[in-house]
Amino acid sequence: MPSQSVVRTGVLPPAGLLADVLAYLRRIGDLEPAEARLLLAGLRSEHEGVPMRLVWQRDHPGGGCHYDMLIPVGDGTVSVAFAPDRALPWPLRGSRNSGEQVVVRVNGMEVAMEQAMAVLDELWSDASVASRLVDAALVAHELADDPVDLSTGEAQDALDAFRRARGLLTVEATRAWMAERGLDHAGLEHIVAQEAGIARLRRRVAGDRADGLFAADPHCYDRLCVLSLRYRRLEAARAAADRLRAAGVDPLASAAAETLDHGADARLRRLFRAEFGPAAADAAPGDVLGPYGSDPVVTHVVEVRPAVLDDATRRGIEQRLFEDWLAARRREAHVEWVWGDARRTEAVNQALRAPATGGGVAAAG
Repeated sequence: MPSQSVVRTGVLPPAGLLADVLAYLRRIGDLEPAEARLLLAGLRSEHEGVPMRLVWQRDHPGGGCHYDMLIPVGDGTVSVAFAPDRALPWPLRGSRNSGEQVVVRVNGMEVAMEQAMAVLDELWSDASVASRLVDAALVAHELADDPVDLSTGEAQDALDAFRRARGLLTVEATRAWMAERGLDHAGLEHIVAQEAGIARLRRRVAGDRADGLFAADPHCYDRLCVLSLRYRRLEAARAAADRLRAAGVDPLASAAAETLDHGADARLRRLFRAEFGPAAADAAPGDVLGPYGSDPVVTHVVEVRPAVLDDATRRGIEQRLFEDWLAARRREAHVEWVWGDARRTEAVNQALRAPATGGGVAAAG
């Protein structure tokens, strides 16, 4: 997370608060961010109602962190920081060297960030990639302003669940997974804490609305297993839909032929009925849906299970509510891209401001 050093005009915080913040910053100078955040809880309790946000910047991989405390006051923000003698001098903290722009070297040939972004053209053609980047920043900002503190037991439970979800059932498997990603134990704990924080935030956003939404229209929450076939051109998708309807073959048996003979991208998906919209209101196994509008996707329904308000359904409803919440935050956010031409960045920003695609589920109540 980048550090900020900005002081704007406005009413200054009380001297006692500034003194306590400075003492806290001196105390955490040699700590890792996870430890610094734990100690922040004590400072927050001493100054209830005062918004404080801790940000940091790591000088280099494996190096120490420089911390700033941001305190909104009046019409601006006060940044408080402490730089020990061994720290990078203030004039150099915001500077950049040419190596920071290099992503990779291949046989001595450097690939700069600008070139890498040109190769990753998917970002501009698929707004979902940009949406994930922006969502990550929005969630990080929310958790920084209202952090989720895990007890030792909760942190261990989260770590165990993280390992189970990825099949890391032995110490050796976990170490190999960490080595592949260049993670030490502190890095793993940070990732697990982030996931646990996001899960807690999702439950916080959803509140107790899941039961009411389900009761209002259980049919919306039938679980559908579908084969999604994406084609390069709308004409190809229409022809595929005609073939599948005429053949009446098993959806899974048709996937290989559509992929090999017609270039389809076939994927199995599990969704709520409402996530398909009105077209799937009465969809049954074997039905072929789409393509609709300009979207070259044909959906073949494999299985339909009647709605049951179990843990999986409740988590699914909470996830849709969370995505609606994120969509609202994206519409309000100021998003500034530091690469890409104006035409493309504006098109992506317009897509980011669109409502969540699955909003119909949350709107059931």
